[in-house]
Amino acid sequence: MGKRVDLAALAQEEVPDFAPTTRQPTPLQEVPPPAPDAQPEVADLGESTLPLADIAPNPLNRPGAEDETDDDEFRELVDTIRTHGVLQPILVCSADAFTSRYPDHAGAIDGASWVALIGNRRVRAAADAGLTEVPAVVNDDRITSMYEVMLVENGHRKNLSPLDEAEAMSRVLKEEHITQKELARRVGRTAMYVSQRLALLNLIPELRNAFAVGILKLEVARQIGTLPEDEQQAIADAGQPYRLQPAGGPKSGVSTRRISAGTPQQAAESIRKLFTPDELAELIRLLGTRS
Repeated sequence: MGKRVDLAALAQEEVPDFAPTTRQPTPLQEVPPPAPDAQPEVADLGESTLPLADIAPNPLNRPGAEDETDDDEFRELVDTIRTHGVLQPILVCSADAFTSRYPDHAGAIDGASWVALIGNRRVRAAADAGLTEVPAVVNDDRITSMYEVMLVENGHRKNLSPLDEAEAMSRVLKEEHITQKELARRVGRTAMYVSQRLALLNLIPELRNAFAVGILKLEVARQIGTLPEDEQQAIADAGQPYRLQPAGGPKSGVSTRRISAGTPQQAAESIRKLFTPDELAELIRLLGTRS
């Protein structure tokens, strides 16, 4: 097994798919042959070329979501890989290491020898481009932080939906026994971002389904997720468009939402947090109406 790989650096590294694959020496330049006992530098990094058919997509990547293989960006990736190959190695672990850690997903590996940890989109694009082999870095150590791998990659590739991202964050917190603040530092997010994502997991099933299909918007969903279940149920029972209810229930007719107005900036920020975009639009309309 090769040396440990810096996950964050690998995920952040952007190698253009149209970069040239080789560099030719000038006519006067002599390229000395490698020393008999010398090993290629990539071997020290654990890099090798693996048959594409032996690499399974990560079953934990975008759980329950369809592959995004019909958008223009993906088609462009296929075209450049078809022309220049895969220039940034896929990070993989052995199938044995993966199934040992996640036995419930053994069936999804389907006899493959390796599982892609970072680069699932490139794996699919390489297959569509007709490649039979891809460069890969083998590192079983990364399987111990699988969900953290997904979150780091998601920060650059947007591979996860908000709910999937929240699920991954929850798993990291449970498996690593770390604080939300530490998780935020590791994946390059703010503590507030992590907290707001985790709030989505507290949505009651009806509202979670509404959010998953796009009926309930993210800004409102993360606020509703902080409410007790009975208040969430009242919101669900009130029907679409789902929105925060005034204190005392939907029939009270009295709102106790308070605006912090220490400065104009604080007031604006407070209003944005307390009102949905639809409510803000209506408020602006009413304020602009002359009596």
